[in-house]
Order: sequence, then structure tokens, then C-alpha cells
Amino acid sequence: MMKKYLLILFISCLSTTFIYSQTLIRFYEKSKCGYKNETGVIVVNPIYDSGSDFKDGLAIVVQNNKRGYLNLNGEIQIEIIYDDASTFYEGLAKVMLNGKYGFINKAGKTIIPFEYDFASDFIEDLACIAQKAKYGFIDKNGIIIIPLIYKTARSFSEGLCAVKNSEWGFINNRGEIIIPLEYENAYFFKNGLGKVVKNGKAFFINKNNYWVKDEIKRKEYENEK
Repeated sequence: MMKKYLLILFISCLSTTFIYSQTLIRFYEKSKCGYKNETGVIVVNPIYDSGSDFKDGLAIVVQNNKRGYLNLNGEIQIEIIYDDASTFYEGLAKVMLNGKYGFINKAGKTIIPFEYDFASDFIEDLACIAQKAKYGFIDKNGIIIIPLIYKTARSFSEGLCAVKNSEWGFINNRGEIIIPLEYENAYFFKNGLGKVVKNGKAFFINKNNYWVKDEIKRKEYENEK
């Protein structure tokens, strides 16, 4: 009896894995978007104005300038009611309703209310948001972790985020200034290095704000080969 139960459980798990390993492929016909399975069978008729590729089992579709989400069965999983919508990152998607951004989960439930003029995706558990031209960060519960005090901000990478008032610098995920706001521009950290601009010159610094190397432009790089 136990062997039979384990066999049924194994087959069930295998079937579930197979289903979720499948995807649908976007196609266009007469300027309308639909989706086919991997064998070319049409699962979703071309009735949408546009659509995204599937990511994590969902695709964004646009109809009459409104956005919603389809699942892999070709069913509308989240209503087509939003003015703007993004793919899901870290379990949440930013969407716009009546001119304001908020966040929903994959069931379409509003997790963070629609009250922001701007919102980024969640990266490293924080999303950049803006109200009245001031930028800060919230967590996935909608709690403001970093106050809205900056003129603009990027997203977090490797634990740091570029922010700007009169000039650019970097903060950590507690809002502490790690690299002073002293640059004309600042971007993202990758492999321990962050690109910044000062006195019109682009170069890379480490997380202690020490110069590491100048940026090599493509033309200069080709000349050095």
C-alpha cells in the first residue's frame, strides 16, 4: 500500500513539474497578440493589443490601453484594469491605477496601496518610490524604510544605492550614507565596483570610495588591443 502511495505521489509531482516547465510563446496576427504552446497549438487567440513573454508563469497583456496578466492556461489571472504594469520581482509587481503606483501579488491582491507618483521594482527587498518629487524606499509591507528626502534615486545593487540631492552618492539599505554625495553622477555597483562621474570624468570606485580604475570607452579599448 505504501509503495502504491509513493508511486502516485511521485507521478503527481512529476506531472506538476512538467506543467510548470512548459511555457507559451507569443505571436502576432493582424497586429494582435496571442500565445501558442511549444508544439504550435494556439492556446490564446490573438485578441490583445500587445503582450509580454511569460515570466514566473505570468505574462502581461494589453487591451484597450489597460494591462493585466495571463497564466499558462491562457486564462486571465489578474484583471485587465491597470494603466501600467511590470513583471513580478521578488513576488510583487508594480502597477498603476488612476495615475498612482502600488504593488500587487500574483493573486491580484493589492499589497501596497496606490499612492505613489513613481515606483520601481523590488530589488534586494526594497522598492524606490516617490511622492511630490521626493524619493525614498519601502519594504514589501509598504513600510517606509528610507525617508522620501532625495531628488532622485536608483535601485539597490550589492547592498548600495545611488541617490541624489545636489550631487550623487550611495546609501545602504538602512538609509545610512556610505559614500558622500559628491559626484556629478553615480550608477550601480557590480562585482564590488561602482561607476561614478566627477569633473566630467567617469571612473570606478570601491565601496570605501577609493578610486580603482578609469572607465575605458569603446574607442580607447579598441586602440589598446
